[in-house]
Amino acid sequence: MKSGSIPLFSHGTRPAADLGGTSSAPSFARRIHILGQLAGIVTLIGLWPQVDAPWLLLVWWVGTSAAQFLLAGLASRTQLTRPGTPIHDPLLRHYLFSAVSVIGGVAWGCLTLIGPYEAGPQAQAFLFMALGGVTLAGAGILFGSRSACAVFVTAVQLPLFIQTVVNPPATLPHASVFVGVFVLFALSLNDLLALLHRGAVFVEVAASERSDVQQILLDNTDEALVLAHGHHIQHWNRRFSELMQVTDTQLPIRHLDACLANRTEWRRHARAAIDALGRGEPYRSVTRLRRADGSEFWAELSGRRVEGSSTPTQIVWAASEISDRIEAETRAALAHDQLFALVGQSADWYWQTDNQHRLMQVTPLSGSDKDGLERHIGRKWWQFPVGGQGPRPAHGALRRTFELREAFRDLEVEVPDGSHAPRRLQLSGTQRFDGHGSFLGYHGIASDVTERIRAQEHIRFLAYHDPLTGLPNRRLLMDRLEQSIARALRYQARIGVILVDVDDFKRINDLAGHGTGDRILVEVADRLRHGVRACDTVARLEGDAFAILLPELESAGAAEPVAAKILSLLHQPLAQPSPRSALGASLGIATFPDDAENGDGLLRMADARMLRAKRRGGQRIERASPALARDHA
Repeated sequence: MKSGSIPLFSHGTRPAADLGGTSSAPSFARRIHILGQLAGIVTLIGLWPQVDAPWLLLVWWVGTSAAQFLLAGLASRTQLTRPGTPIHDPLLRHYLFSAVSVIGGVAWGCLTLIGPYEAGPQAQAFLFMALGGVTLAGAGILFGSRSACAVFVTAVQLPLFIQTVVNPPATLPHASVFVGVFVLFALSLNDLLALLHRGAVFVEVAASERSDVQQILLDNTDEALVLAHGHHIQHWNRRFSELMQVTDTQLPIRHLDACLANRTEWRRHARAAIDALGRGEPYRSVTRLRRADGSEFWAELSGRRVEGSSTPTQIVWAASEISDRIEAETRAALAHDQLFALVGQSADWYWQTDNQHRLMQVTPLSGSDKDGLERHIGRKWWQFPVGGQGPRPAHGALRRTFELREAFRDLEVEVPDGSHAPRRLQLSGTQRFDGHGSFLGYHGIASDVTERIRAQEHIRFLAYHDPLTGLPNRRLLMDRLEQSIARALRYQARIGVILVDVDDFKRINDLAGHGTGDRILVEVADRLRHGVRACDTVARLEGDAFAILLPELESAGAAEPVAAKILSLLHQPLAQPSPRSALGASLGIATFPDDAENGDGLLRMADARMLRAKRRGGQRIERASPALARDHA
């Protein structure tokens, strides 16, 4: 693992031994050679005074040393005792290692044949100990290969075994049995050591592989991880090196406060982290960090205390760069503020509801003296009482639209406006959803269309009413007349029409002016409205000519009392100053179906009778007569 990375496990484990079972250290063969030389010198010194021909012992030592030098050189050149040996053929490698074992074993086995066995009991005891020690050492060294160990042990002990069989020692007649048992013990020891070695190697390899896998996971995570001891950085993963732009072998950032862009922020975060970690809670925050090159970026931090750590506390810190997210949120917040500032300067309200359709936010109108909608927060749009009468029945359609949870445009709603007439609003809205698709409510725009609707209603009113008197005009009169005729035909009823024309009205305009004349016409209209039933219609046709529609007459003569009442009302003194204290009028009456079969015919008949009354001097009523009926026919 690279320097500075988080050490999950120790990485000092040795690889598995090679086929020979030797260590992977480069000086292993040299150490074996030195130990062999020391064993040979000790044996030489111990047997020298006890043998009859010491020069043979010296020849044996020289030959054994030469063999050991040869074996050491062979192992060094072929790297037979190291991993990664250039001999890749397992069979050839096995034969070479067995040959080395034979040479070493034969070199020590020859010691029995050069005289120490015949020199006496003390020499025999020393010979048994020397060869026994070499046999046990070989069994321990060659635990990686059972065959090599067997060859070595056999080569060392076979001459001694033959001697004990042919010429048993006097002090130990059954020495051959003990030699055989010792050989079996050495081989068993070799098997036991091999088994223990394989188990240890397996554990070390498994630990090494597990450590490597976990280190790969740490190095390939998207978060920068740091293990800190107090405020000092101990270890880090690869992502931290990339994020902070430091190398794995050199860490210019040794203290946590060097990671933050501002020292004041470091102190604030340190105090908050100590409080949170002291309570056993993780610490989370967002701050600016500084890279090794001095550049800064936004990061999301989280720290967690390592359980059981000593003082100072060990803390695992995780950091993720969120500069793009912060910039996006900043742009979104700026756009949101600009949008609300723009909405605040508009003539419309921006509104939001919750998922129960209750009004929860309304932007006030800028520079408006109107009663705002803020006081209606918490109500639903269809729950506004208008004029103290409770919710309007027409708001049911508005409620159904909201409950369908569909976008809508230009829905009209009435809201109270204090002591004034209800305010008319036009709503446009769309749904709001969270990141999981759950419905949050509506938001939209509310436009005050009260004046526009009033203007439209006024235009419609002017299309069917006289602008001076407010009475229905000829168009509306004809519409109602046709409807009355249709109803009369259905129910076999009668209707009447009275035409009223003010006598000498032109003289009033000429003497008193048109303003006075208009005021007198308004007073005449008011008297006509009060002189008829609520179901009757009074209309102004033109100038000083008026018409009265009388639906549902009981008889043809039922219109005459009404005409007489009208004539009497108009003859009363005027409230407006005028050249005349009272008005005169000429009235003509026509009835359906007696005088005509349609509206135009009724009006022509009534107009003809009104003109007849005017020719006869005015201030009179003309009705149907036999002569007029014959003339009309």
